[in-house]
Amino acid sequence: MKPTDKKKFGRTALEVTRMGFGTAPLGNQFRAVTEDDARAVIKGAWDAGLRYFDTAPMYGLGLAEHRLGESLRSFPRDEYVLSTKVGRLLKPVPEGNVTSAFWVDPPPFEIVHDYSYDA
Repeated sequence: MKPTDKKKFGRTALEVTRMGFGTAPLGNQFRAVTEDDARAVIKGAWDAGLRYFDTAPMYGLGLAEHRLGESLRSFPRDEYVLSTKVGRLLKPVPEGNVTSAFWVDPPPFEIVHDYSYDA
């Protein structure tokens, strides 16, 4: 098995690479990552053949999603699969009011849990 081989996703027709790229570290999880390093690691994953990218609003309070989105813009949209999480929304807060145990220098948001149908 090669990590870049494709596999059907569940019972759908969607195919993803067997290995995906998780973006929690790009949200400055436990230590800061520079913008250049974030772009370089995403490009490295792409160059290695990965086409499945997973992110979440809570990763760096939106920072990982932002970095991934900026980097993926340069690749054809029909060549990758992007997944995210539900139930956690980001609410803006005033600068300096951000508290986070996991994320270094996060943007000014807080997580709001919403598991409703509309979330």
